[in-house]
Amino acid sequence: MPKVFLLLVLLVFGVNGSSSPQPVSGPFDEFGDVNCENEMARLDNFAIQLQNWPGAIGHIIFYGGRVFRGRLPKQGEAAERAARLRLYLVERRGIPANRVLVREGGYFDEWRAELWVVPRDVMPPSPSSRAVPASKIKFGKGKVNQRALRCNI
Repeated sequence: MPKVFLLLVLLVFGVNGSSSPQPVSGPFDEFGDVNCENEMARLDNFAIQLQNWPGAIGHIIFYGGRVFRGRLPKQGEAAERAARLRLYLVERRGIPANRVLVREGGYFDEWRAELWVVPRDVMPPSPSSRAVPASKIKFGKGKVNQRALRCNI
């Protein structure tokens, strides 16, 4: 009986002799303006996936928001926050810097990040076609407060 069960499990889930990921059909994870603990937990899971698949590249596509925490976003604020994600993966989780790529995707109503695990030989993901370019966004005045975006990384 246990052999039959094992055979059924293998048939249902498939057998793949390699440890590399299959071509991607969507992001590994995506999130918006979550608290620091939630963000780091998601990045920890992302780092584990990258460690399990050494032949893969981690892609982070970020989208700025038309509004950021109830106010107009400042120029560069979305990119600064995305840089924090990469910094966490490289400095705290030990992922080699050349395996984590960050790309701006445009703007949505609120800030958002997509985390992708992509084999090296597969085309990298493209930003959403629903995003709008920065030229259509109204920005607030002032400089980005980098300390406010750090999450103690």
